[in-house]
Amino acid sequence: MNEYLKFHPAVFAVEKDYQILFMTTTDGIGWIEIDGVRYTDEECGLLHYGKMHKIPVDGAALDAAKAYTVVFVEYKEKPVYYPKGEEVVRETYAFTPVTGGDFHLFQFADTHGAVDVPLENFRRYEETYGKVDLLCLNGDINDSSASTAHFEVSFALASGAVEGTRPVIYSRGNHDTRGAASELLPGYSPTAFRGGRRETFWSFRQGGLWGLVLDCGEDKYDHNIEYGGTIQFTPFRERETAYLKKMLREKEYEAEGITKKIAFCHVPFVENFSHPFDVASDIYQEWCDLLGEIGIDLLVCGHMHNSYTIPVHAEADRWKDAAFPVFVSSNPVKKDEDGKPYYTGAALEVQNGKMTAYVVKDGKRTEETAY
Repeated sequence: MNEYLKFHPAVFAVEKDYQILFMTTTDGIGWIEIDGVRYTDEECGLLHYGKMHKIPVDGAALDAAKAYTVVFVEYKEKPVYYPKGEEVVRETYAFTPVTGGDFHLFQFADTHGAVDVPLENFRRYEETYGKVDLLCLNGDINDSSASTAHFEVSFALASGAVEGTRPVIYSRGNHDTRGAASELLPGYSPTAFRGGRRETFWSFRQGGLWGLVLDCGEDKYDHNIEYGGTIQFTPFRERETAYLKKMLREKEYEAEGITKKIAFCHVPFVENFSHPFDVASDIYQEWCDLLGEIGIDLLVCGHMHNSYTIPVHAEADRWKDAAFPVFVSSNPVKKDEDGKPYYTGAALEVQNGKMTAYVVKDGKRTEETAY
């Protein structure tokens, strides 16, 4: 890897396109080239200057080319007149999009700042079960957003796992919304742009998979003393509800070639949480109803630091009514009886229409659920 790249780039699937994000060790301007076409982060005529580079690219073009080139021009300073830059990075990456109805996904969730132990679990998993097609970062990858340095965990995991060669799904967690740098996170992660805002919920398409990324925001009420008046997730969730209704009207999930419809969300909102975690209960029941109308095959979550399945139309006292199953799997790094650290991840495999979820510990599938 080029010395000016802090990590391999991450290729995030967002709506019909991708957003390629990469970090550099020095300040400058970056862009992506695909088949001779240059894609930039230009906004209002200006190219972004700094160490974080977030480049939207055409999805169909990257899928067809199966390769992209990262270009970075270092500007040691940016004076008012006559800035001088030097191209120091021109790295080409092979890229493998998902094609067809079969795919193999690995999920990191609730890593809470850990990198080495989760990556070891991933590497051992691939050695045993083969390469995955999709990587999912499903929330609480950082322990907080106290500083922008915390955002590097996502890039370290994506870089170490798929090295810029395969698509990544990103879903924000509630710990990611906490801290002085939390409002800066949209500049360091994929987002959709609607109504003048960057949003952290969207649909995407990978081969036969139609995916939906949802975001519950914080897990307690906006007025909770823990947040000190710094959040307002109620209108955010209302916009998300409106977005789901828009999905129903437009029916993009019925496009040709779709074989599975899977939603990803850090918080398993199908749970009936007790106070003070019972926030937005009515809204979340409406989400369940809307996802049922969309025909979601599975909701994949983390957050609970545990692994289990919520069945279709489950017990009303414990769970909301939902016409789809929920796979919950995440456990932060712990130590076994011998003091050795381990991380529990998850995997999802679709083969010939059959969908199977796995709990993954020490690189091995320890639990299996067919849907």
